[in-house]
Amino acid sequence: MNLRIIFLFIFCGLASGANAQLHLEHRIQAGFNIGGTAPVGLPNTIRKINSYRPEFCPSLGYELSWRPANSAIWGAAVGVKLDYKGMTTTDEVMYFHTMITMEDGSGKSEFEGAFTGKNRTTVRNAYVSFPISATYTPNANWRLHLGGYMAWLFSANFYGNVSDGYIRNGGSLGEKVNVEEAEFDFGTDMRRFDVGLQGGAERSIGKKINVMGTLNWGLRPVFPSEFRGMDFPMYNIYCTLGVSYRIQAQ
Repeated sequence: MNLRIIFLFIFCGLASGANAQLHLEHRIQAGFNIGGTAPVGLPNTIRKINSYRPEFCPSLGYELSWRPANSAIWGAAVGVKLDYKGMTTTDEVMYFHTMITMEDGSGKSEFEGAFTGKNRTTVRNAYVSFPISATYTPNANWRLHLGGYMAWLFSANFYGNVSDGYIRNGGSLGEKVNVEEAEFDFGTDMRRFDVGLQGGAERSIGKKINVMGTLNWGLRPVFPSEFRGMDFPMYNIYCTLGVSYRIQAQ
């Protein structure tokens, strides 16, 4: 069965089942995503990371959670979030497979091959995410959760430039073309569906307010397997830091 359909059945089942339970909680969640769209493990073509800067990436959502009773420690939660995920990095690469566009006196020229030099990448993506998790509430101060999420990408930005180097057009043994500065833009090549794991904790700081931290780890590469802009998979790996406000409990 399609993974999206499985998530949809789970989401609907938990939401409908929650209405029959004795204890429901409705929360508004707000925070910021900090992390990166990155490979798992540094490829040997990336020789040095010179800088990393998180982009302004707010996260805003609603969560419905339920437990069989006020005294129960186990429960479940479903939600919907607007998630922005992004970063800017600069690094130095060697024989890094990519596609670039370079301007010269006669116009623009496109090259695909192994680039050596400096690279700057900016990611600014926006998703609608649907987290589903089991919850554990050992006491009135703490709540832990672990589960998964699915997300749809509705705004994609993945672009940057390379400079101070050269590209071997067609591959590592191809024609050497000096690159003073060139650009790339892979936003339209990104997958529109993401799925992953998520888990975190909340700590009460008031009657209705909790501080929270959640790690979201994508399991699906953000580019399809046939994408030729780079030769390694990249994943969304972000931590959400913020607050939740309990607007209603039953």
